[in-house]
Amino acid sequence: MLSRAGTSQPRWSLGQLFFTFSHRFSARLNFSSISEVKVLNHLDDECGDFLPWLERKAGVQVSSKLYIGKVSYGRSLFASRDIQIGDCILRVPYSVQISSDNLLPKASALLDDQVESVTKVAIALLVEQKLGWESEWAHYVSCLPQLGEMNSTIFWSRSELDMICQSFVYQETIKQKAQLEKDFLRIKPALEQFPHILRRITFKDFIHAYALVKSRAWGSTKGVSLIPFADFLNHDGVSEAIVLNDEDKHVSEVIADRNYAAHEEVLIRYGKFSNATLLLDFGFTLPYNIHDQVKVQIDIPHHDLLRETKLEILKKHYLPAIEDDNGFKTSWDSFIINEVCCRKREGCATVTSCVCSGSMLHFSSRFK
Repeated sequence: MLSRAGTSQPRWSLGQLFFTFSHRFSARLNFSSISEVKVLNHLDDECGDFLPWLERKAGVQVSSKLYIGKVSYGRSLFASRDIQIGDCILRVPYSVQISSDNLLPKASALLDDQVESVTKVAIALLVEQKLGWESEWAHYVSCLPQLGEMNSTIFWSRSELDMICQSFVYQETIKQKAQLEKDFLRIKPALEQFPHILRRITFKDFIHAYALVKSRAWGSTKGVSLIPFADFLNHDGVSEAIVLNDEDKHVSEVIADRNYAAHEEVLIRYGKFSNATLLLDFGFTLPYNIHDQVKVQIDIPHHDLLRETKLEILKKHYLPAIEDDNGFKTSWDSFIINEVCCRKREGCATVTSCVCSGSMLHFSSRFK
């Protein structure tokens, strides 16, 4: 899933400047920037029967206001008629979502408590992928991006990653790949118990399924779930529309945050994500990202006479971890800084939050 830019146009942050530099190599690195977007908005013939299939499977109407079309980077959802702010534009029952509940019971019993929800859903998706058109989810699985179409940094080659070796994204990519290798070794014994379905599962198969879940699933009280049709919606960082879960009615729905004309692309917000997170998890960046972050290295030498005072200040201003729109939490503590200005007061930045991990500070800034 990719996105297009929002309406605001802040000044460039350091993080945005970095990704502008990276964008020059986008053809080689195989990731997208919003400046490349071209809306085609014609019907997607390959998915023409997708919504009717989903509604037959659900037994209820999922949407009468949207259809699947194409933009230059892939599929998207468009308004089939005028949409008014406050309209419910889609409603997907839990019964037609893929969650850890879809795991084969025997496979689930073989997994220990350390296997996270995203990994469990990835295993469930692997089963459906291997079943091919024998799968009851074949219409959905066939519409998901193939391995060669995935652009998040865990799929970059070593030479491509070396081009961003000084960045936070590089460090997190290496860490994530190492963790995925450990996860694969942990779940492999369980997979091998079902050779008739999961024969010859490779690490590439696993990271493909994992990345699909990581980039498309939404959180609920039962963990994370893939939500067919809803996951064709593309991202706008300034949109107020998100996927909502009604635990009483057991449905996920999206409410329009503005008016849309017929055949206009409909967008939602995946989360208040920086370009680093968008590139790491989704494989794209925004040129005007109001949630962008700048990472600042802060070292407090042991011989610093004010070392204890500085550490105490950092500790004093810690805040609880922040939860994003998907239900996922940041892995750092955070604290608030009011304003930072340059000497000439040009490019003055209001710093809305700062996340701290050890001596590394990550600033989320909105430039005036």
